[in-house]
Amino acid sequence: MSKREITIREFADELTARLNAGQTVDCCKVELLNLAAIVREKIGDELITVEWVD
Repeated sequence: MSKREITIREFADELTARLNAGQTVDCCKVELLNLAAIVREKIGDELITVEWVD
């Protein structure tokens, strides 16, 4: 494992591929938190449809 910088687009593509393949995204917890912060600041008022599971 090595640290490197990638674009948000590359990260989104990797997450999509992992989820579509049935893999977990546990490996990316810190990165997902960073992404959430970016989304909140940059596109926080956009709407998304979700199926929320409690």
